[in-house]
Amino acid sequence: MVRTTGGNNLISRSFSAVILAAGYSSRMNAFKPMLDVGGMTAIERSIASAREAGINNIVVVTGHNRELLAPVIEELKEAYNEDYDNGMFSSIRKGISYVAELEHNTEGIFLMPVDCPLISSDVIKSLMQSADDLNFAVPVFEGKKGHPLYIPKRYFDEILSCDGRGGLKAVTDKYRDRMVRIPVCEEGCVMDMDTPEGYEEIKSFLEAGCKRAPLEEKAMGRNIYLVRHGQTKQHDEKMFIGRYDVPLAEDAVEDVKKMAAELAEELEGKGSTSSVKKIYTSPLTRAKQTAEIIKMALKGDVELCVIDDLQEISLGSWDGRPVREIKEKYPDEYDRRGKDIFTFKTGNKAENFYDVQYRAVKALRHILEEDDSKDIVLVTHSAVIRALENNLKGLKVDDCWNPISKCEYKKTNS
Repeated sequence: MVRTTGGNNLISRSFSAVILAAGYSSRMNAFKPMLDVGGMTAIERSIASAREAGINNIVVVTGHNRELLAPVIEELKEAYNEDYDNGMFSSIRKGISYVAELEHNTEGIFLMPVDCPLISSDVIKSLMQSADDLNFAVPVFEGKKGHPLYIPKRYFDEILSCDGRGGLKAVTDKYRDRMVRIPVCEEGCVMDMDTPEGYEEIKSFLEAGCKRAPLEEKAMGRNIYLVRHGQTKQHDEKMFIGRYDVPLAEDAVEDVKKMAAELAEELEGKGSTSSVKKIYTSPLTRAKQTAEIIKMALKGDVELCVIDDLQEISLGSWDGRPVREIKEKYPDEYDRRGKDIFTFKTGNKAENFYDVQYRAVKALRHILEEDDSKDIVLVTHSAVIRALENNLKGLKVDDCWNPISKCEYKKTNS
């Protein structure tokens, strides 16, 4: 039961929280629900956030290592998922089934994966204020979708009866016009600990008070050179090329060498060695080839560092396919992409521009923390450059931007 004020009237509303804690934690190499997160276990932190938001009906979906959770959740409601081998969607259905059967007064559920332990009560309350019986709701931090997801009661039966192909997204995609995006200022809602690296980042974020300085402040006094790779090998027709790995065109190498020479001259001044110690590049071939040429143009011992988070936007199943084919097979999706290119994505493995912004900004933060060079060179792609250049100016990826052509670079300083 949640009590909120609406005008001069006191309104009582009933919500449930379903905390997903049944998985193997295979990528983490440790049992995620019991990991320490700021002096509490991850499961305890999730429970505390739900309670602080005023939710009394909390259901924990268990599976793998159920016995380890028993002492922590003994006062709560447990939904044991004997089919946890089948993945997260089986746990989602188990939790919804439990709520649907026993909590007839609930308006809907807040779905809380235990590997997202920084979901705060304030974020949950923000969703509550917009919750109704028709729309899903999700928090977004700087455009990127986070957790928890609010699911109204009216969709329970449909989720429970679907065949599981495509997971929960197969249902929510049917009602994409009913997905309300709630902007929040808390980055924690988009952070997870699927991997040891993610766990370490969460701990560091907590130690820093869950605050980050703006990127332009972090880059103060530095020169950031954003280099777009050279011209790529051409195809017979226009293609979707995001993560699709294509090399430089053979006749593009000379142009890249000219650009590299100009960049080296700017970096080195009058014959002196530049301050560049490392060149940071996307792992895609077209970027690495461009970075190698720049490395050869620079004097001194320069290391090439491949950074996964600098690669181009993932277009999912559309990557490497002709635009003509996509327009013919997926006309509605293609039209939707044209109307809202920043939020559009083709599936669970694809990205939108806000996803790119989040990972690219995070990557540059890490670089600036580890490399004290005055000049930082990044060889990457159009979507990443847009996100970084705008953020270095105190803007966001969806703000206006002057595009950069292939085989060109921009210098951004703060």
